[in-house]
Amino acid sequence: NEVEDINYLNNPAIFQPFEPGSVFKAITMAAGLDTGKVEPETTYVDEGEVKVGPYTIRNSDLSSHGKQTMTYVLEQSLNTGAIYVEQEVGKKTFKKYVEDFGFGQRTGITLDSEAAGDISSLDKRGDIFGITASYGQGITVTPLQLVTAFAAIANRGQLPKPYIVSEIIKPNGQTEVTKPEVVRQVISPKSASLLTGMLISVVENGYGIKGKVDGYYLGGKTGTAQVASAGGGYGSRTVHSFIGFGPVSNPKYVMMVKLDNPKGIRFSSDSVTPLFSQLSEFLLNYYQIAPDY
Repeated sequence: NEVEDINYLNNPAIFQPFEPGSVFKAITMAAGLDTGKVEPETTYVDEGEVKVGPYTIRNSDLSSHGKQTMTYVLEQSLNTGAIYVEQEVGKKTFKKYVEDFGFGQRTGITLDSEAAGDISSLDKRGDIFGITASYGQGITVTPLQLVTAFAAIANRGQLPKPYIVSEIIKPNGQTEVTKPEVVRQVISPKSASLLTGMLISVVENGYGIKGKVDGYYLGGKTGTAQVASAGGGYGSRTVHSFIGFGPVSNPKYVMMVKLDNPKGIRFSSDSVTPLFSQLSEFLLNYYQIAPDY
């Protein structure tokens, strides 16, 4: 009862939903690839902004990039590109993929106080709600939900059920092993493979380049999310995150690095990606995984 903030006693990986921002563009792209509406080399013309009724949505760099591919959309995290994919897919189908990836529901991990997040905006009438969700605003998710969704991409489209105890050794010496469970096939193996290639390009050529580990192919996506204000709209607070997995040829881990309201650094490409790189390098050495190239 002497702690300044009761949240110190909660598990932030499952307890506190937040608006994910651009890491969610990987989920939007998964829906586009799996429905056949887009391919990695599908192009559109980025004019830097999209007008939806009274709203104007711009790219984070406030720039237009001209004719670009879907791979470039993820590399440079273009809001207009995510909107393009969501509109091609349609809000109803997009919502189905969001649900199939496990958002808006608890994962069922055996830890207390797991939150379900909130994707109810996708039930509202109006195009704006699907459009903002395409780049991770107007919906809330937990870090564990995001990690599990990216694990599905790494596991050929199969959504796993997360667990915390791998093995129980009883007093008599008998062991009870937890076997991995597949919740559902979210996207096809082909779609997962294509998206993985695009996420590799984010790390090799895009905003995720500081998350790279020399000699290994890793896939990932950056996110710099604005935090909603209590009175409506968005203030100056941000959440920086990077989610990735590797090595992509035979993934051993999926990891999310998240910073709440970091100071002095504007984008996650500079704040969390170096930490992801350091932790990845440790894990690759720990598992004694030979370099890809």
